Amino acid sequence: MEDWQAIAAEVAGALGDVGYVATLSRMTKTGTQYEWDGPSDTATETFPVNVVEDDTSVRYSRDDAGTLIPRNVRVLMVAANGEAPRMGDTITLADGPQEITRVVALKPGGTALLYEVEIAA
Repeated sequence: MEDWQAIAAEVAGALGDVGYVATLSRMTKTGTQYEWDGPSDTATETFPVNVVEDDTSVRYSRDDAGTLIPRNVRVLMVAANGEAPRMGDTITLADGPQEITRVVALKPGGTALLYEVEIAA
């Protein structure tokens, strides 16, 4: 039986050796639970993450007519040893803050080893 936690720690160590530390930011609402209860405040949480920039890829989606629309994305590998990135989070890289548009967890055996994160190119 594989020790997926140990493997995840090895992957995080390897990404830390070849990558760099970036800042993951997430906006959270505080205060009232419902819109009609009045305005709510927002707070920003930040988390350090180990990142390796993988490549720039072309991804395709379809418009309403079914036509394929290409879009260029930058792909990052983010270690799974801290906070998990989410769509809509911001990741601050050397060239500034970037919005995360897609996250895929690579998790054989149910334990996340790393996250493949897409941002606009």
